[in-house]
Amino acid sequence: MTASDTPAHAAARRPGRPVKSDPETQRQQLLGAAAAHFARQGFEGASLRAIADEAGLAHGLIRHYFGAKDALWEAVAGYLFGHVHVAMAEALTDVDLNDPVARMEAQVRATVRTAARIPHLAGFVMQAGIAGGARYDWLVEHYLRPAYDFSLEPFHQMRAQGRAAGIDPHFAFMLSTNAAIGPFAQAANARALAGIELTDPGIADAYADALISILKYGVLRHS
Repeated sequence: MTASDTPAHAAARRPGRPVKSDPETQRQQLLGAAAAHFARQGFEGASLRAIADEAGLAHGLIRHYFGAKDALWEAVAGYLFGHVHVAMAEALTDVDLNDPVARMEAQVRATVRTAARIPHLAGFVMQAGIAGGARYDWLVEHYLRPAYDFSLEPFHQMRAQGRAAGIDPHFAFMLSTNAAIGPFAQAANARALAGIELTDPGIADAYADALISILKYGVLRHS
């Protein structure tokens, strides 16, 4: 019998934790599973053990990598909005930031593509808003307010250039953002009613095209 076959060695190998595991891969697995779980259950209804099971990893790894439930929730917020920020930066790389229409198009497309890849963003934010309280205030301060201010910039630019229709910029933000991420939180409806898979990259891009066309018609002044 080799050392690796001894009962003591077998007991040390907890289920879900490979012998040669990559910590960053495990963290990403846990964050992805936690994002989906928090989006469905909210913070109060979430179970760390269920998150670990859904990630296919040992429960103790959540404590090891993130600590308490609050810390995991905050890490998930960073994970979700981090994907948005990366997608937005890439989308705006070759865009003339002085052209608000081109910037709006790029921002909407980046948001749609991110929501297609990570459909739990809308549910996570919605659950936090429904619950309210200090946790939601933290989310507003760290992620929602900066995203809101950034997203409004092209609409303010359109107004300053005399190109905007008479729509309140906040309403334009609500229309563009909710329409960009909301459907992906309910992708089952698209499958059941229209027979389409919104998370397919080609379908997501076609949806982005349609949304951009509608927004341009609504927010731009037509002489």
